[in-house]
Amino acid sequence: MKHVLVLIAVFYLSASMSYAQSKQDYVWFFGKDQNLQQEGIQGIRFDFNERPFAPEGAEQGLSFDRNNASICDKDGNLLFYTNGCAVANREHHVMPNGDSINAGNFFDLVWQGDCRNGYPGRQDITILPDPSYDLGYYIIHKPEEFVPGNNPSIFVIYLKYTYVDMSLDGGLGDVTEKNVEFASEGYLWSYLTVISHSNQKDWWIVQPKDVDNIFYSYLLSEEGFELIDSSVLGDIDFNDNTSAAGDSKFSPDGTKYAFFTLFHGLWIYDFDRATGQFSNFKSLSLGESESLKFASVEFSP
Repeated sequence: MKHVLVLIAVFYLSASMSYAQSKQDYVWFFGKDQNLQQEGIQGIRFDFNERPFAPEGAEQGLSFDRNNASICDKDGNLLFYTNGCAVANREHHVMPNGDSINAGNFFDLVWQGDCRNGYPGRQDITILPDPSYDLGYYIIHKPEEFVPGNNPSIFVIYLKYTYVDMSLDGGLGDVTEKNVEFASEGYLWSYLTVISHSNQKDWWIVQPKDVDNIFYSYLLSEEGFELIDSSVLGDIDFNDNTSAAGDSKFSPDGTKYAFFTLFHGLWIYDFDRATGQFSNFKSLSLGESESLKFASVEFSP
């Protein structure tokens, strides 16, 4: 009998993506310069093209909170990246029309309109190649909404996309569409997860609703976005704590989906990459921890 081996970690990484035999996820950015004169607290760049690999300082470009996504070409050359409120090209300049990503009341009033430190939100942003255009890319993101006096006052309603065309600006890319809503249901923070379709061209986007254990499977194809499935999965309803600590990942082959939070434990499903449907629910209760407040899940190789 084969076993799925899952590692629980106390850190987070960028939203996972599956690129068969490509290097499109080879460059990552983290953090920000806090003091240009002091070593050790500057922004960090991971470049997995380098052998041997070692983190290096990133002293230019965008700064990051927790919203974080980047993409390379198939050879591992950086194309562009985003901190959730701006999009920068490979030369670390904000693209034309690349500001005001996730614009709204939350950014203006709570975040004080300041993109210098990036946008908040764990596992709430990712980048997908356009199935219909080799030089086009969708940034999938979830803006936080803010309504003073509401309970809760900060929440997530929309899934949106911002579109980058790499044929423009001399091959550095332009943002041609921005903050376009393609779904509106009310969602958990975090847990935005994607995997390639079995046809190796289209993409599955999976995002849980904020209540009722509903998991949405959206298909991104040449025709655009389409809701394919909305399944009730699991044996414990989501609550206010579900968004607080946890995330979800696909296995490298895309056949398993893991959902983890300290308040619900570990849930694992089979996933059909042809239909976008979940099955074979299994769970493992790990018990609540008094000291561990944030956690993540990942499949080992």
